[in-house]
Amino acid sequence: MGFLSGLEKVNHFVLARCTSAAVLLKRVKVAVDISPTIGDHRVRGIGTYTEQLVSQFKKGKWQIDFDFFKDPKSPPPTDIIHHPYFDLFFHTLPIRKTALRVVTIHDVIPLLFPKYFPRGIKGNIDLFLQKKALKNVDAVICDSQTSRRDIVAQLSFPNDKIHVVYLAAGQNFKKITSRQSLGKVAKEFKLFSKFVLYVGDVNWHKNIETLLQAVKIARVNLVLVGSAFQNKYLPQTVSIDQKINKLGLYHRIIKTGYVQQKELVALYNLAHVTLLPSFYEGFGLPVLESMACGTPVICSKVASLSEIGGKVAIFCDPKDPKEIAAKINFVFHFKKDQREKLSYDCQKHASAFSWEKVASQTISIYKSVPKSSDATIP
Repeated sequence: MGFLSGLEKVNHFVLARCTSAAVLLKRVKVAVDISPTIGDHRVRGIGTYTEQLVSQFKKGKWQIDFDFFKDPKSPPPTDIIHHPYFDLFFHTLPIRKTALRVVTIHDVIPLLFPKYFPRGIKGNIDLFLQKKALKNVDAVICDSQTSRRDIVAQLSFPNDKIHVVYLAAGQNFKKITSRQSLGKVAKEFKLFSKFVLYVGDVNWHKNIETLLQAVKIARVNLVLVGSAFQNKYLPQTVSIDQKINKLGLYHRIIKTGYVQQKELVALYNLAHVTLLPSFYEGFGLPVLESMACGTPVICSKVASLSEIGGKVAIFCDPKDPKEIAAKINFVFHFKKDQREKLSYDCQKHASAFSWEKVASQTISIYKSVPKSSDATIP
């Protein structure tokens, strides 16, 4: 009788170990919403973020079964769903929870400055629904400590469920030594021999009017990159064009419109300095992209820019065009050895950020969310 009891104990032990092994062998399924790569967000930072993340996930070294879907409101059956963006004024996040959910919120700038981002009745309703859906989210990813604090304050999401993952410049953003390839781009866009570069949008927080004032004071040339600068139906673009004419800068400015990544890399390389005088940012990807290409950056010492600029960025007061102009002239008058040293420091700083790190940290966040009963991440 005692022998049989002992055998039963052994059987139970072996069965338990086998069951545990079977659970461990079952790879978790993660479904990623790739709608930002095919819609209007494709040419914005949200599209870049999603494309880079998916590219890393497709390398297949993460011991996770990934699925990618295009309709945010119709995710496939899975263990974890990752929505790589959160639209404040459009109801894109399903309220009903069908799996563990991770959402990336890049920033909540429109909530911080409502005067400049009118939402209307529909926007208020959609914001209410988005907040309601957010209550059923297990983890939030954001791009900076600045965004983390803002998400807690503006969306009342628990701080301990928010994870900061810094973004990075893509691998193609690097120093180009081929004069021929750079010359081709310079000729295509009819660029100035020396110029300040701005890459981005035209929204209020980008502070384009102060940028233009600084360029006027510094008496330098400016290249504006972004599709919005050629959209004559945008009130912001109309206002910017009026400011350019008022300041008499039309002969000093080139608008490239939207450019392909290869052209953007060349533009960073050709620029004397990249300028980002934003009033506020959730991250500020052009800072790292420019640095990765060895081009110095002048940016505001505010919000996330003070986080990612490190000791290499040249900081300025976004409200003071005279100070910004002085910083521009400071960089323009660097001696060769000074410029080479700063270029090296910029590249070194940017290399500390990578999309492989972004993917790895995101995988760790997937592991940190509550586990389902029958799936475990190795």
